[in-house]
Amino acid sequence: MTGSIMTVSTLTGSIMTGSILTETWDRHRHVHEVPTDAYGDIWFGGLGQKIGKYVRVSSDTSPDLLYQLLTEQWKLPPPNLLISVTGGAKNFYMKPHLTALFRRGLIKVAQTTGAWIITGGTHAGVMKHVGQAVREYVLSSGSMEGQIVAIGVATWGAIHNRRPLVHLEVRTGERVILFKTRMWP
Repeated sequence: MTGSIMTVSTLTGSIMTGSILTETWDRHRHVHEVPTDAYGDIWFGGLGQKIGKYVRVSSDTSPDLLYQLLTEQWKLPPPNLLISVTGGAKNFYMKPHLTALFRRGLIKVAQTTGAWIITGGTHAGVMKHVGQAVREYVLSSGSMEGQIVAIGVATWGAIHNRRPLVHLEVRTGERVILFKTRMWP
């Protein structure tokens, strides 16, 4: 990844005055690409305390560059299969036996095939069911054997409490987690 720079889109200029639209939004005029300032390690609290990784990227970042980040920098094993679980962000009811069947099946397929599970990265709708399946698996498995990879791809605006993810340290009890780790080459 020598010479590669992840970029992030930031809004520039004002296109709204009160509730009146003053000009047509244009990506090339109202978005400015800059090197990303939001990346690093993030701590997921609770019973299954886990540190994950995150990065904020532009919507037109090269998939090849993202794959290099995931496999070469973050050291994720290359997937044998990609499982993309998509659907609306509206919560819905699923009978308990179907929920259990879905969760067990998803985890079993991911475990046995070396798959990456990819979702919209929010805690709503079908994505919530995927997150709960992964959480239950992490809590119940004590070893590193058969670990699964889950990747959430969410728009920056959908991330709750996103401000601390940009160049800041966050204190969690006695532990300090530096969200900005190191620039990768």
